[in-house]
Amino acid sequence: MNKKLSTVFAFGFSLITFLIIFLIFIIANAGIGRQYKNHLQLQQKETADTISIGISHQYNPKNNQWNQDYIHGYGMYALKEGYIIKVYDTKNKVIWDAQHHDMTLCHQIMGKISKQMKEKSYLNHGGFKKYRYSITSHGKIIGYSEIRYYTPYSMNEYDFQFLHSLNLCLIFLGIAAMIAAGIAGWFLSKFLASPIEKVIETTQKIADGTYEIRINSNVPTLELKHLTTSVNRMAQFLENQEALRKRLVTDMAHELRTPLTNVSSYLELMADGIWEVTPKRLNTCYQELLRICTIIKRLDQLQNIEKENLKLSPKLTDIKSMIEKTCQAFESQLFEKQISCSIRGSHSFLFVDSSFFSQVLSNLLSNAIKYTEPNGSILWVIEETASDVLIKISDNGIGISSKDLPYIFERFYRADQSRQRKSGGSGIGLTITKAIVQAHHGSIWAESTPGCMTTFTIKLKKP
Repeated sequence: MNKKLSTVFAFGFSLITFLIIFLIFIIANAGIGRQYKNHLQLQQKETADTISIGISHQYNPKNNQWNQDYIHGYGMYALKEGYIIKVYDTKNKVIWDAQHHDMTLCHQIMGKISKQMKEKSYLNHGGFKKYRYSITSHGKIIGYSEIRYYTPYSMNEYDFQFLHSLNLCLIFLGIAAMIAAGIAGWFLSKFLASPIEKVIETTQKIADGTYEIRINSNVPTLELKHLTTSVNRMAQFLENQEALRKRLVTDMAHELRTPLTNVSSYLELMADGIWEVTPKRLNTCYQELLRICTIIKRLDQLQNIEKENLKLSPKLTDIKSMIEKTCQAFESQLFEKQISCSIRGSHSFLFVDSSFFSQVLSNLLSNAIKYTEPNGSILWVIEETASDVLIKISDNGIGISSKDLPYIFERFYRADQSRQRKSGGSGIGLTITKAIVQAHHGSIWAESTPGCMTTFTIKLKKP
């Protein structure tokens, strides 16, 4: 079952926080508990030492007598704290014994402490243990004390209350942190989900054919900004492609309708006997049909190239010599319009299929001649870089507007429809040119200043 992003974030943040708090709880209990137990053990030892020192103060060295009343009071106080005292003199004669004085109370206190430690601290291996201390006065041993207390440590009600309060604080902090993390995750998901929902809504509209829609790129994170930018670029591309598709249908219909209309009109008039069947009129029909066949042939050629059916036979070829031959082939057209054509650059050799690449050069030169005014000029330039060879052709013709420049390599795209149709172009020459260059693992692009200059550049890798 799919969950909303807000639910996933809230649950995920809460779960992570719970695991972290749980680990902190375990580590804190283990660490603090260990330290606290060590503190209790040290405190018990210090208390036993203090008791032994306190007993030594009840001895009067002047008459070698013990103040048994004070020892009794001291011993009963220690008994209530869980310390069972027995005092001997230097001859091991018992001076005071808590168990002898009140055995019942001693057993009650020992039983209470043992039970409490087993039930509340789960300490099953503990028990009361005796420790013997020497009692000294002015550096002289005056007797011995035997102190019994619960080991390895014991806790009273205040100690248990402290640990219980600490655990409660950790539990409440954990619950509060989980709630806060869940709320933070929910708000964060809303913060992130809003632009994502806009992306989803936009892509759905794009899928329905609304290509002009765009997303506001003012989003909170870099990744989402990249996402919205990519969606906007995709929408722009699809919008352009849709416009090109519609234009392609229109231009294709025009390219085929004009010669077909001419042929059908001629044949109808001749069939009805209105026009006499003459070789000239038949030749006109033939030329129109030939024009249709040329368009279909070039489309078929483009299809084969774009389907990667183009089989190249590259050979090391002198590019400058190939350009010179291309210029010679168009010599009559250049002469007719009084256009000068020059080549600048050294002889560069590249692995190309001469039959296909000569078509590239012919297409570029043919276009340059078509759109260069009489008495204009065309310049070929061959440049070499460390790894590439650049082949440029520039003319001082009518140029291409900036809005048309990105689409000149698209099928049937016409920057100036009326002028191009008058020139007789099929509208796919540059498309074929680009496909052949790319088949040679190269690239081609155009730069133009309307009414001033247009330059086409081919970039191919050196052999």
